[in-house]
Amino acid sequence: MQLAELMTQIQELPKIDKLRLMQFLATELVKAEDANFFVANQEYPIWSPYNCSEAANVLMNLLATKQ
Repeated sequence: MQLAELMTQIQELPKIDKLRLMQFLATELVKAEDANFFVANQEYPIWSPYNCSEAANVLMNLLATKQ
């Protein structure tokens, strides 16, 4: 199948299927790049805005000065 044909078929997909295709392609690219990028049953830390009251205070002060 030619890429042009594939792209035409992708354009006809519903939005949810396009999102699933994007997820599939991203996963395939990660697998090809580094097989150990994500390891099953392992925890990965992520940043969260919870418990960041200092940042909230800075934003509130900035908003107060703008008013």
